[in-house]
Amino acid sequence: MARQTLFAYVDGHDLEDVAAEFERQFAAFVAGRTWRSPDVWVVNQRDPSPSDNTGELPQWDLGLNLDLPDPGAETPGWFADIEAIALFLAQLHATTGRAFVIGIQDNEADFNEDLLTIDSPTPDLAQLRALIGVGPVA
Repeated sequence: MARQTLFAYVDGHDLEDVAAEFERQFAAFVAGRTWRSPDVWVVNQRDPSPSDNTGELPQWDLGLNLDLPDPGAETPGWFADIEAIALFLAQLHATTGRAFVIGIQDNEADFNEDLLTIDSPTPDLAQLRALIGVGPVA
């Protein structure tokens, strides 16, 4: 298992009406691209537990996961997968109006952190590079 996994999910929990279509689009995106990472997959996972008394909907993870290379073991061009995901999410935002969240799950510490919200048709790829710890493009 990779030490870190990038996640790219639809923002929100009210996904009943859009989950099937988003899952189809994510699957087509994954199948239609040659990935540098060997481990990229579609996620559609809804917490089965009922909401509590706050009225909030249960957690719903819908999007993509991509295992990240260990620091120091990156292959040339590995960040292209992440850029492709960000651009794909920006395109989905432009057509659906939905926002998306990109973050990192630390699999060893069982901790995750949201890094960037994709809520415009032009994601800030330089900021994403900096947040993930990748230097600027030479």
